[in-house]
Amino acid sequence: MPYFAHSIMKNQKANDLISKIIKEIETNSVNVETLVPMFKELREMAKLEEDPLITRSVRLVYEHLESNSGWEFQTLEDSEEVEENLTYLVSLYAKSDNKYNRDEIREIANNMTAAA
Repeated sequence: MPYFAHSIMKNQKANDLISKIIKEIETNSVNVETLVPMFKELREMAKLEEDPLITRSVRLVYEHLESNSGWEFQTLEDSEEVEENLTYLVSLYAKSDNKYNRDEIREIANNMTAAA
């Protein structure tokens, strides 16, 4: 099985949670108290899927949210909007079986690790 064949999206609950996280960001911006528990739940789902890339990336996201009391990381070159940047990364999780999305998730996670 190719390395990118695992997708967090095989789990419908994870798919629903990703949609819920995106809706939360779009509705209430980046509310750390609400989002961190949601990302922690998503990480547990990624662990069950045995997807170390998504597991690591989601952990880095909620650790960043906790330590910065918000989202300070730019994932889109052409957007300064906090909500757009975080929503973009979360949307990549929804299609994490796509090789190019995995490459981008890996690059963002590596950049987050370097910036920490």
